Amino acid sequence: MITHHPPRAVHVLIAFILLWLGGPQTATALDETLEQNYTEKLKKPFVSAISWESSLEKAKQQSAEKNLPIIAYFTRSYAP
Repeated sequence: MITHHPPRAVHVLIAFILLWLGGPQTATALDETLEQNYTEKLKKPFVSAISWESSLEKAKQQSAEKNLPIIAYFTRSYAP
């Protein structure tokens, strides 16, 4: 038996339609959840114990001036 799988574009279109049907309420709820996650993360000790830079250039400059390593932390818990 040969099975036929729809092209990826069909899956993307279906996902888009489902998101669209969810309407702005879904996007707003998601934005609020992401903002809440971000706020909670900022309260954690490992975040407040270090002076964080959001610019790689600034981090490189401070690293060179203070002879310290650069530690990078990546997350998507609050990324849009």
